[in-house]
Amino acid sequence: MTFDLENRSGVHIVHLRGDLTAGHEADFIQGVTNLFTGPGVRILIDLHDVPFMDSTGLGALVRLGAQANVQEGRLVLASPSPFIEGVLQTTQLDRFFNLRGTTKEALEALA
Repeated sequence: MTFDLENRSGVHIVHLRGDLTAGHEADFIQGVTNLFTGPGVRILIDLHDVPFMDSTGLGALVRLGAQANVQEGRLVLASPSPFIEGVLQTTQLDRFFNLRGTTKEALEALA
């Protein structure tokens, strides 16, 4: 898994590519954690190019979502594959995360 960072109008966008699985999450967690520089930070995690996620990947997202809440930031997940959306629904984490169908919708939610 790889990721790229982009800043668009004060929103940090994290573009993930590849499977979010054990052994690949540490750099991702650290990269996003570094974006939490104070209250009000807005982060969009683009899942469009993530076909699969295991429990470790799910745990990474939960950890980042919790960190956003603690630090008074906002985190939105965008463009999940049907598989990832199903995992979030099955685990009822779709209630924990702000989940949007597209990056555009996520940016609007963070505006």
